[in-house]
Amino acid sequence: MTRKTPAPKPPRKPSVVIEGQRKLMADLILEGTPKAEAARAAGYHPSNVDNVMRQEDMQQYLADARGQIEDASTLRRVDVMNIYLEAIDIARIQADPSQMINGADKIAKMMGYYAPETLKLEVEQNSKSLQNKFRQLSDAELYELAAGRAKVIDGEVISDGQT
Repeated sequence: MTRKTPAPKPPRKPSVVIEGQRKLMADLILEGTPKAEAARAAGYHPSNVDNVMRQEDMQQYLADARGQIEDASTLRRVDVMNIYLEAIDIARIQADPSQMINGADKIAKMMGYYAPETLKLEVEQNSKSLQNKFRQLSDAELYELAAGRAKVIDGEVISDGQT
């Protein structure tokens, strides 16, 4: 008698319909409640917050809700920039330089002017390729290269008589 192997189950798609406790906790988190307090209000022990947050349906629900909030928001980066610029103009009219500097500081942070500058330095690891480049140079090119970097000092060697 041969046994049939069951067909593999299709991967589960995360469901956005979640049970009452997790939905309450997710809604509280979306409103800005700290996770431990949201868990407590939903009936979970605060030590279980990480376990609940790892649940696929919880993560999917939060991601969908945040996406809806982002889509509904009409305030964009350029709008915030314009608000700061208006505030700077008002501070200028009121002759309040500290508020002007504060506004300029916020704009600079938004624009990323305070981000550290990164430089990429590539060093060739293969010394053989460098040797090959030097071998391909003519004597005149090597002399020109050395003369450009080395200082030539005119002088004479005088023996001190001990050698």
